[in-house]
Amino acid sequence: MGLRTINERINQLEALLQEAHREPINDVPAVVQFDGIWLSLQTQQAGIKEDSRKRKRHRKRGKRIVVLVALGLWTDGSHKRQILDWEIADQEEQPAWERLVQRLWERGVKLETGLQAIVRDGSEGLEQALDYVYGSALVQQRCIFHKLRNVSNKCVGLDREGKKSLIEQAAAVYQAPTASEARARLLVFGERWQATQPQAVATFEREFEQTIRYYALEGMVREVVRTTSLLERTNRELRRKFRQVGCFGSPRGAEVAVYIQVTHLNAESG
Repeated sequence: MGLRTINERINQLEALLQEAHREPINDVPAVVQFDGIWLSLQTQQAGIKEDSRKRKRHRKRGKRIVVLVALGLWTDGSHKRQILDWEIADQEEQPAWERLVQRLWERGVKLETGLQAIVRDGSEGLEQALDYVYGSALVQQRCIFHKLRNVSNKCVGLDREGKKSLIEQAAAVYQAPTASEARARLLVFGERWQATQPQAVATFEREFEQTIRYYALEGMVREVVRTTSLLERTNRELRRKFRQVGCFGSPRGAEVAVYIQVTHLNAESG
């Protein structure tokens, strides 16, 4: 395929990409999960070097970029999951998150059209963007999967079985029937592990209230937010899809490649 043909194809995809960022979202999911996925961008530099086979190659420099993703989760029993929109940025900072969140709002993802809750990690920039666009009425649930992973990372000196036991006990906190019972279970967890795993306990207790906002929700919406398996599986699929394209050669190429992978993933997940 010639360079002209490749450029023409990229131009065609860019038009579709821009349309994907603008088209109205009429079927609004009850839950939206936000996440950032880091990828590599390879940019060509001035100068030539020889590779291991003595071939002349342009020098390249690697740079990390992040794909900010908004994933819709429907609670009508269909198990439908769709990437609603995304934004490529240098960092997970408020201006980049705000562009993504504002675009979703403009496309129709609002409380009055069916949105009930969002799931997010601890990114301060994302929290600020959500507060600015949606205000205090939106239920912002901290991702339980991320919380438990952070607790696991703070375990010190435990063997595999010991760490498994600690995480199972931490996960059981979120199975409590009420928020007050979840708080009581947290106290029991702290008493059990404080002496030997103070860092893990401190991590679990930090901003705990933000991880039990789902108790304000009802029915399937609560289950989707509370149960980490769906979100964990989706995160793995997103990373696998995006990393299949390898290192990007330019921001333009990154946008097009991400658009292609988003299209494929949405087709697979219904």
